[in-house]
Amino acid sequence: MNKKYFNIVISLIILFFLLEIFNHSNIINNAIINSSKIWFYNIIPSIFPIYIIVDLLLNYGILDYISNLFKPLMNYIFKMKKQTSFVFIMSMLSGFPSNSKYIKSLLDNNIINIHDANKLLVFTHFSNPLFIINSIGNNFLNNQKIGIIILICHYITNIILGFLNRNSYLNLENTYKKVTHKKSSFITTLTNSIFNTIKILVLLYGIITVFMIISSVLYTNLPINPFFKSIISGILEITGGIYYVSLLNINIIYKASLITFFISFGGISIHMQVLSILEGYKIKYLDYIKFRLIHAIVSTSLVYTILTLI
Repeated sequence: MNKKYFNIVISLIILFFLLEIFNHSNIINNAIINSSKIWFYNIIPSIFPIYIIVDLLLNYGILDYISNLFKPLMNYIFKMKKQTSFVFIMSMLSGFPSNSKYIKSLLDNNIINIHDANKLLVFTHFSNPLFIINSIGNNFLNNQKIGIIILICHYITNIILGFLNRNSYLNLENTYKKVTHKKSSFITTLTNSIFNTIKILVLLYGIITVFMIISSVLYTNLPINPFFKSIISGILEITGGIYYVSLLNINIIYKASLITFFISFGGISIHMQVLSILEGYKIKYLDYIKFRLIHAIVSTSLVYTILTLI
């Protein structure tokens, strides 16, 4: 499809959604309200403090400490420079799309190159552990044990992907050189960290809202049964997909498996958040989505097998 026809198709789609806003204003308003609640009650509490703290820690030398501590892990298991251990460890603790924020920080400071960044994106796609154990395990599935199993399988698969991808980009010269920046005052550093975090939070809010509106319009115009509604929701935006899966009248093993697939794939909404945060850098999205599909299939298979055997 050439650019002219592509632009026409995009314009028609935009006009369609514009008409939907007028024809189904209540549904659109509800989608915006729901996305606002998700953003305010789930995204801000988990991301706002951790992003600011990480920026402050980076400014005051924590990167060197963590890098030296986990150097064997990154060098021998993943064959990456020791500084990337910071992204790996912090992503495990805070969850996506935080990994893209930490990767961007290292790119901006010339600590890693774009090849390191693409390689890191393969195996730092971690969902927030508290979200999996508390929200998924306790709230959606009413079974904390299953939440822990999902967490372990989700994390183990990431490590497997990192190990299998360890030999990529080994012979490429690192054209990025670490730059030593003049230390700013604490107040200046804190102010910059807050400002940068707010920009990312607003970006995430916009993306989540857009995908909630798209989902609502699809459900309004298409005769979709509850099962396919949950599938479409999970592929577009994982929170809605997990919610709809929890309402399905199916065995809990299948519920857990579907939810594992959603969080390991990440949802198109998370993909767009990652790409938006890393805008300006040549991220290989086709590689990223390929490994997200592999991650989803492997981790789902592990969860299903374990739950079937116990």
